Amino acid sequence: MRHVKARSQTRVRGTRGVAWAGAVILTTAGLAVATESLASAAPPASSQAHASQHVAYLGHTFTVPSGWSVVNLSKDPTACVRFDVHAIYLGTPSTSQKCAAAGVAPAEAAVLVSPGSVTSSVSAQDNAIEQRITATLRNVQITASYGTDRSVVTQILASAGVPTPKVQTSSTVAPHAVIGITVAGMTSKDVGLGFDACAAPSTAQMTAWKASPYTTVGIYFGGADRTCAQPGLNASWVSTEAAANWHLLPLYAGPQVAPTNQLTSPASQGTASANDAVAQAQAIGLGQSSLLYYDMEGAAYTAADNTEVEAFLSAWTTRLHALGYQSAVYGEEAGSLAVLNADWGKMTEPDVIDVANPNGLQNDDPGSDPANHWTGHRVHQFVANATQTYGGVSIQIDEDDLNLAGTCIPTGSGRLARPDFVRNCGAGLE
Repeated sequence: MRHVKARSQTRVRGTRGVAWAGAVILTTAGLAVATESLASAAPPASSQAHASQHVAYLGHTFTVPSGWSVVNLSKDPTACVRFDVHAIYLGTPSTSQKCAAAGVAPAEAAVLVSPGSVTSSVSAQDNAIEQRITATLRNVQITASYGTDRSVVTQILASAGVPTPKVQTSSTVAPHAVIGITVAGMTSKDVGLGFDACAAPSTAQMTAWKASPYTTVGIYFGGADRTCAQPGLNASWVSTEAAANWHLLPLYAGPQVAPTNQLTSPASQGTASANDAVAQAQAIGLGQSSLLYYDMEGAAYTAADNTEVEAFLSAWTTRLHALGYQSAVYGEEAGSLAVLNADWGKMTEPDVIDVANPNGLQNDDPGSDPANHWTGHRVHQFVANATQTYGGVSIQIDEDDLNLAGTCIPTGSGRLARPDFVRNCGAGLE
């Protein structure tokens, strides 16, 4: 899940200042790469535009800015593949990456090139909502995050022969997704402790952590500001962990209001984000009635920020409900949750709130909900960025206290959807 960088700022969850230095050029079979260590912030793309380096991998050469790091994943298999730093990653990301818990940060230009099929056809697709380009060339498959640097990324890809990407501006949603009620229910009911990590832990790690006190795992399943690559997060992983009685806390990290305001058309962006979240959720086996969390960072919003966040989150929840999903919002008490509390009755409210308040108190943070609108439907992130070890496996995580009695989908139309419907939904409550 998240991290609070400061109570009045965005959470540490994705330290966008992280970058790479100390490159050493190596040559291995079919691969010219560099190994690096984490250091200070990389210079912005604009300052790198006049110098470049050539990176060869599996018969393809990519021309990237000289300030970018080149990371050989075969030399460092557990390196964290992050999309909030300027880097080109070569190889297959491990399902046991060693990542900081921080899972959300403004997307930067970054490219991941992994081995692919010898018979791969040449193609390129641009998901404008996710701000990611996926492409295939002979022998390789490519995932590129671009944030505000799309032209930089498309130039890098073109240098290796990737065609002009076909832009996808909307997400395809299956209107009647069918899924076992067990998995969907694993997102909406739990009373106990949970954790989240930037990259979904491998099945082996999850098995080892059955010795932990946690019963829920948070997963970043979509959004342009999702920081870490998720090589192991798929429908098989979800099915396996649900069968192992892990509850799921699915987090979507899309446009943010802070530290840089990315909300240009809040209501339409909220709807588009909900559509994309449902498409991404369905792809990993989370169908209708699943509870999906929007991660809205920051605190101390301006009046204009408040208005934009209200419009965005109201549209997010409205669209999720229309698609048969449940809505949750993660944020700080002085940020997005302040908007939800202040605008009660004026907007479509989420079914669950997730409170970013790492005060060390293991409770559902009743102080974040002074009018008790979400009693029995609160999650509290009470510890941020801690390394815990269970079953001999160490993971850097955030810790959460969950008090989720369960939710159901409201009926009717033409009215505000309020989360207190869950107290009277009878047989619909799971």
